[in-house]
Amino acid sequence: MSEQEQIKRCQEGNIEAYEELIGAYENKIVNYCYMMLRNHADAEDAAQEVFVKVFRFMKNFTGQSSFSTWLYKIASNVCLDFLRKKKRQSVDAVSIHQTSADGEEYVMPILDTAKGPYEQAQLSEAQRFLAKALNELSAEQRQVIVLRDVEGLSYEEIAEIVGVAVGTVKSRINRARQSLQKILAPHRELFLL
Repeated sequence: MSEQEQIKRCQEGNIEAYEELIGAYENKIVNYCYMMLRNHADAEDAAQEVFVKVFRFMKNFTGQSSFSTWLYKIASNVCLDFLRKKKRQSVDAVSIHQTSADGEEYVMPILDTAKGPYEQAQLSEAQRFLAKALNELSAEQRQVIVLRDVEGLSYEEIAEIVGVAVGTVKSRINRARQSLQKILAPHRELFLL
């Protein structure tokens, strides 16, 4: 059954279709919530709240955007609400997309389990510094970085989720990456593995 068919059945009140539909996104949403909230219990609670809201408002889904974009928008709003309520700004370590001097994008690797003990210790230190650096970003900058560099969403999808123009998304991502580079500059050697 296609996703569109599942959505239609969900909108008609079919619980099995809802469970199947959400099952396809459950891990991604929990992971996204964890990247935003940096706490497993909060991430589980936030994800649960997301799925309750999806169930409650499924009839309002019009299909003007993709279901995944609509779902991430709900998840983003729930996570930002959690952050506002708890006044906590923290994210676990991730790979961050960088741009070289000639404009080429590349991924700054953070975790490689094939490394030896020394390299693992260095990676652990890199993760700690990256998590700290991400914590220093505003919630809005962290949100777009996680959506782009961790979840791999397009600029257009992020713009729809966040509710701003694509240019604003690109600007926030660029400023967030510049901020991360400045914060991480004294520890650059940890990221050159």
